[in-house]
Amino acid sequence: MSQSTASRPAGGGRSAAPQGGSGAAASPGDPARVRTLVLVGHTGAGKTTLVETLLAAAGAITRPGTVEEGTTVTDHDEAARRQHRSVSLAVASFDHDGLTVNLVDTPGHPDYVGELRAGLRAADAALFVVSATDGLDGATALVWEECAAVGLPRAVVVTKLDQPRADFDESVAVCQRVFGEGVVPVYLPLHADDDTVAGLIGLLSQQVMDYSSGAREVRPENARCGSRFICPSSCDGRVMTRVTFCQGPGS
Repeated sequence: MSQSTASRPAGGGRSAAPQGGSGAAASPGDPARVRTLVLVGHTGAGKTTLVETLLAAAGAITRPGTVEEGTTVTDHDEAARRQHRSVSLAVASFDHDGLTVNLVDTPGHPDYVGELRAGLRAADAALFVVSATDGLDGATALVWEECAAVGLPRAVVVTKLDQPRADFDESVAVCQRVFGEGVVPVYLPLHADDDTVAGLIGLLSQQVMDYSSGAREVRPENARCGSRFICPSSCDGRVMTRVTFCQGPGS
């Protein structure tokens, strides 16, 4: 397993050498302030891309790299860059709200299941990455059962919602059929007039996070929806997967 410092110059190349092995060891810090999450999912589900997005959102890197260009933090192995997929376990870290968060990116191909199991042993929780276009595979379902058997906390992230064939509702239904009815959404996608994903609706926070302007805008759930969002004339304020919260007919 290699641990990488999450930094990259503006040009997109890696500026930090891997830590561990022949590299310098990172400062251990306070173990009580460290959270380790292992990402689980089949090849192509979007695990590495999710890591890049989280690192960029946390300010650990200047901009996210891509698997296709071989510029991601965790796919630093030459074989991974050549194959456009992870072939070994890798860790990237960032700081958030006084915590150090370690993201363990694992290979999704069955040939590298040993790397995945090593990541599970080191994790505080498992983040299951499910593609909104490709669904679930049998191997991912088995890993969920293994995590449940040992009491490892689990959460699901639905990726690729911006793809033409993406279906959030079906993805949730599949997760409930495969993982169990205890899987319920915490966030719903917010769709703009052109049906692109414009933000998120937080069911626990009761807030709408709108990214349509290019920056994050947070507003309370009882704010009236603007004309750029889909709102049916029959909207009665209930939470719906494809509309924002509304107090009445669309404005």
